[in-house]
Amino acid sequence: MRVATAQLEAQLFIRSRYAARILLLGVVAALTAWLAAPAVADDVTAGNTTLRTGWDDNEPGLVPSQVSATDFGQLFSSSVDGQVYAQPVVANGVVVVGTENNQVYGLDAVTGAQKWHTNFGPAWPASTVNCGDLVPNIGITSTPVYDPASGTVYLTSKVNDGADAQHPHWYLHALDAKTGVERTGFPTTIKGAPTNNPNVPFNPMTAMQRPGLLLLNGVVYAGFASHCDYTPYVGYVVGVNASTGVQTTMWATEAGVSDEGGIWQAGSGLVSDGDGRIIFATGNGVAPAPGDGENPPATLGESVVRLSVNADGSLTPQSFFSPHDNTKLNQDDADLGSGGPIALPSNFGTAAHPHLVVEVGKDGRIYLLDADHLGGAGQGANGGDDVVGMTGPFQGVWGRPGFWGGDGGYVYVVGNNGPLRALKYSSSGPSLTSVGTTADNFGYTSGSPVVTSTGTTSGSALVWVVYSTGPGGQNAQLRAYDPVPVNGVMKLRYSAPIGTAVKFSVPATDNGRVYVGTRDGKVFGFGRPTTAVLTTKPYDFGSTAVGSTENATVTVTANTNLTVNSVTADAPFGASVTTPVTLTKGQTLNVPISYTPTTWGGSTGSLTFNTSAGSTAMDLHGQGTQPGLGATPSTLDFGQVRTGAAKELGVNIQNTGTTAETITSVTAPDGSYSAMNLPASGTVLQAGASTTVTVTYTPENGTDTGTTQNSQLVVNSDQGSVTVPITGVALTGKAQLTLEPSVLDFHTVPVGQSATMSFTVSNTGTIPMQITKAKAPAGVFSVASADQLPEGLPISPGAEVTVKVTFTPTDANPATSAYEITADDGSTAQTVTLQGNTDPITDYYNKLGGARGSYLSDPVSAEYDTAGGGKAQDFRGGTIYWSAATGAHAVVGDILARYKALGGPASGLGYPITDELGTPDGVGRYNHFSRADGASIYWTPNTGAHAIQGAIRAKWASFGWETGPQGYPITDELTTPDGVGKYNHFSRADGASIYWAPNSGGAWSIQGQIRDRWAATGWEAGPLGYPTTDELTTPDGVGRYNHFTKSGSIYWTPSTGPAAIYGLIRNKWASLGWERSRLGYPTTDEFGINGGRQNNFQHGWITFWYDTGAVLDSYY
Repeated sequence: MRVATAQLEAQLFIRSRYAARILLLGVVAALTAWLAAPAVADDVTAGNTTLRTGWDDNEPGLVPSQVSATDFGQLFSSSVDGQVYAQPVVANGVVVVGTENNQVYGLDAVTGAQKWHTNFGPAWPASTVNCGDLVPNIGITSTPVYDPASGTVYLTSKVNDGADAQHPHWYLHALDAKTGVERTGFPTTIKGAPTNNPNVPFNPMTAMQRPGLLLLNGVVYAGFASHCDYTPYVGYVVGVNASTGVQTTMWATEAGVSDEGGIWQAGSGLVSDGDGRIIFATGNGVAPAPGDGENPPATLGESVVRLSVNADGSLTPQSFFSPHDNTKLNQDDADLGSGGPIALPSNFGTAAHPHLVVEVGKDGRIYLLDADHLGGAGQGANGGDDVVGMTGPFQGVWGRPGFWGGDGGYVYVVGNNGPLRALKYSSSGPSLTSVGTTADNFGYTSGSPVVTSTGTTSGSALVWVVYSTGPGGQNAQLRAYDPVPVNGVMKLRYSAPIGTAVKFSVPATDNGRVYVGTRDGKVFGFGRPTTAVLTTKPYDFGSTAVGSTENATVTVTANTNLTVNSVTADAPFGASVTTPVTLTKGQTLNVPISYTPTTWGGSTGSLTFNTSAGSTAMDLHGQGTQPGLGATPSTLDFGQVRTGAAKELGVNIQNTGTTAETITSVTAPDGSYSAMNLPASGTVLQAGASTTVTVTYTPENGTDTGTTQNSQLVVNSDQGSVTVPITGVALTGKAQLTLEPSVLDFHTVPVGQSATMSFTVSNTGTIPMQITKAKAPAGVFSVASADQLPEGLPISPGAEVTVKVTFTPTDANPATSAYEITADDGSTAQTVTLQGNTDPITDYYNKLGGARGSYLSDPVSAEYDTAGGGKAQDFRGGTIYWSAATGAHAVVGDILARYKALGGPASGLGYPITDELGTPDGVGRYNHFSRADGASIYWTPNTGAHAIQGAIRAKWASFGWETGPQGYPITDELTTPDGVGKYNHFSRADGASIYWAPNSGGAWSIQGQIRDRWAATGWEAGPLGYPTTDELTTPDGVGRYNHFTKSGSIYWTPSTGPAAIYGLIRNKWASLGWERSRLGYPTTDEFGINGGRQNNFQHGWITFWYDTGAVLDSYY
């Protein structure tokens, strides 16, 4: 922890408690190398001082000998409510921790026990703007600032306390660090409009406060950016009086109609290197045109900016720097402001450049700037950059550099999927030179360096950093490295697992302890003596020849009575111990371990002890070696590069052996390739050391497209050589980011269920591209950590990556979001629209082509409610109906008119389950509907539109719909005059109907002359009743018939025509064998005679006599 205190009238300020004690002893002369730039208020904050160097120079309890002690380790792991993105601050023995759930804790700095707890109110849901950068809640994200003079800690919070989530509030809080009680006059609501753009007020919904707070001259300053570039937003610096809570100023990075230019810096704090000076970096936005640095324009995207605090508290830009290629940085989303600046202590300046700033962003160029004259835009030679120095490019940086003021001065940066790099400061120039790296790489979202030391004493420092393997924060570790590379390699001194890291995490240091918060709601404390159930130390095997096995034994000590149930090691490490083993407190266990490297380079793994008292782990490390030189990467493949353009790649040449090697000669690549930083003949590479060579490929204009151009870099030493093949393909083309499909429509997904869809990210251009920004969605749309598209991902021409998105609705309301992606193809950001449970009618209308592409044409009504919880909307060409069970479907023309006439969804038909379709015969049109037992409306030009449903429809369908003997319906389903049955008539030329009655056994078809005869008898009201069969063929194959409910039938043959027969006469005929009897077929209906009734037949008759009841047949 650093407390900078005003000590001298000359405004020189002591940089640490350690220095203050020396001053009190009167050793003023010893302060020469200890003086920092002025900072006029006590503070404990992001980066330890207002210079943001991360250098805590008063930590005798964290010198390497202390950290290497066997009892240095985890002191506590305290659970808190929410993710801990804000760096903890330590305030007089209290670790103050803010979480994304708007909870603030005061923890005991030694034990982690909770001293106090404050709730700022409901956190704001990130799903409001569909931003997946930080999910699910936004609360306290920036690092607080502590004022020792007043005992106050200041924090900002985003609180969901407005009318809805679109109207949250940003507050600045002031808490008593001992009790957590809010100071009088606070919290302050951040509001109003910037002084340099008064017509555009502060928007709390789109604003995000990520940079660490700055306490300067009694004012707390906060920087703002956005959530996932969700517009409209602009970068702000807001000031609030630390005593009264009155907002003093608001200034915007973009004025007029411009927007963006956010101040984000991956959480790094606003810098102050002197009285009234505030320095920061901005991201994508309207960037400055070429111009002088001392005349800052109104638009300051992609810039480093120095503000001056005026006498009235307002802010004015005094100087700026913006890279000469700022337009391309914007296009590629290669934000300069992904990294925060640091100011070097003033004793590291020179006469020409007394105040220095270091800045690095996504493109990996490390700039050394003059803080008094930052350099403007395009003011260097040939329109380049007017800077003190530039090193790299290396990997991009999301965070800030760290600084160590001993050993002549070092700057440290963590590259995206690259190493922790040490750059030596030289006052000659001045300049920064890469002199060493770690043996392994850090995954995207690893944190920024912190340096601890005892003053500038050589050998007292360590570089602390949070390591993770990827954007999900997996396999996170707290690591400590020796600050000065030995033979080009930074030695790992200590590491410990910490679960899941937050993005760009930075540890806090104070009084011999290290604190770090995590994504899974933990706050870890490390120091001496550890409270872990087993005491052990990380083990480093050092150098081990590839293919061989190095064996060792680690000893663990039990801090309580326990049983070790198992011990496991990650490959290429091994462990061999018999378990279970019971240990009493203080008892030790020796565990044989091994390391078998399969390739040269660094290896990292864990030795995990699963015990009855919980699990604990120690880290294992090793370095695989083999004699000679090695290259990382082993080849340089530039892929396809547009002619006239240039592309740089770096190759690390490393001594992979165990003894020093001398470079004897170097053969540089030729042709379209050039190289920088080639090692000179005679250069000595110590064991494990490396040197970085930058190779540039510049295919010349006029080169035939598709031409492969090869070369090589050869480095020879006294113990061997390494050849790095180099290849590239010249193309007259460009990269092209393509997202397909552009919309993922999940349609209706019930609450409690989820659905997953995917889209592809491809390069449809002719040269390679790189993903520079990938903003996953948040809330009900989610992307698993392993499936997120990583920033920095290269994609070759023709290659594609599949991204999966899952929709898990929490209610039935419409949901929309977007996945935003940018590449370095020269185009702007592209998005895949995500939607689910959206307005289904509008969705379906658009799917059909909308107003211009759809037969529905323009809407003529708003949506309106329909029966059963559905909805409908009318258009010029028809109506779309929707229900949750059926989805949305269009009904048009005469079918629509008929449907509405019958009552629409309130009728017995239900909702449409198809759009209007054409019949297979090519004549008619139809819609099917949702009635449980089936319903349809059919239309032809000749018949019009008519509804058919239920059992009658099923019968008609069994005959082949309109292709069957009935033809098309010519009536709706109607009720018979007796009120009992139902029927439809059909278009068959000689007539057809299907009738249904409850007592008829179903629906039955009747047609032609039989139907005509039935009609002549009075239909269902006549002596026959309802049909009980379809028209059937007689067994002799000659005739046709229908049976009816009143024991009647109608029989037909070509020679006899139709004849109705029923009652006792029908029974008699049936007993004789129907038409196969000697009577044959009936030739008449039943008719009256004197004293009875009679049917005539082909070969006789049957008579019923009233007086006797006799039924007699006669033949002739």
